[in-house]
Amino acid sequence: MENRQRRKMRKIISLFLMTSCFALANCANKTNSFDRDIAVIDIQLGSGDFEHANTKLTAMNLDHPNNPDILLRLAEVNRAAGRQLAAIEFYKKTLKLNPASRDAWMGLSKIYLKNKPAAALEILENLSKLYPNDPQVIDDYGVALDLNGRYEEAQNTYKRAISIDPSMISPEINLGLSLGLSGQVRQGLAIIRPYAAASDAAPRTKENYALLLLANGQPDEARLLLESYLPRKDANETLMRLSDFWGGRAELARARAIRGECCNKP
Repeated sequence: MENRQRRKMRKIISLFLMTSCFALANCANKTNSFDRDIAVIDIQLGSGDFEHANTKLTAMNLDHPNNPDILLRLAEVNRAAGRQLAAIEFYKKTLKLNPASRDAWMGLSKIYLKNKPAAALEILENLSKLYPNDPQVIDDYGVALDLNGRYEEAQNTYKRAISIDPSMISPEINLGLSLGLSGQVRQGLAIIRPYAAASDAAPRTKENYALLLLANGQPDEARLLLESYLPRKDANETLMRLSDFWGGRAELARARAIRGECCNKP
């Protein structure tokens, strides 16, 4: 009788262990599958394949609602596609689940840099304290300072980013642009010139250099530079836009002078 009970108990224990193993294996398989899907999506995002990434993320979001990894990538996809309002909502949902997400705060600040520079400055000022040795955070913080008219602080911040990572090009170009915006055009041109002349120079770098060429009274040089990588029609439109930028700043400065406001505000 006792042996029969022992055998029965062993069967129950064996069955329990088998069930547990299957459950654990199934859970592990699901985790591995999720991680693989996320890895594939990151590759797609890195290569600019936003359409396929968005399709996969949308399906995953249905299976894994309120997952911060998925929501963050949905925010990135929408920001890349220019759907800023959707991106903002996804960033906010990510931050609600993970308030310490550096990537979500950075993504949100990049959107705000375009239309809410004061809000971007607040975010990046806080991030710069949390990540004082992160050159990307410090560089973006400098951009926010520039957009809020705090040029000297911005320039010191770019220098700080350069000291953290001397191989990073962006803060050096931003420093040159900031010097130009604050009236030190020749110094700005000297910094950006070698980067704009490089064979692999980014269009944004060349445009920044053209902007300072206009400020230095060199419209023909600015036009030639723009035509070196843009069709003539696009180059003309860009040249007009850059000229309007300086014209708008001049008009704003004159209006502020009439009102007696400080002339070095944006």
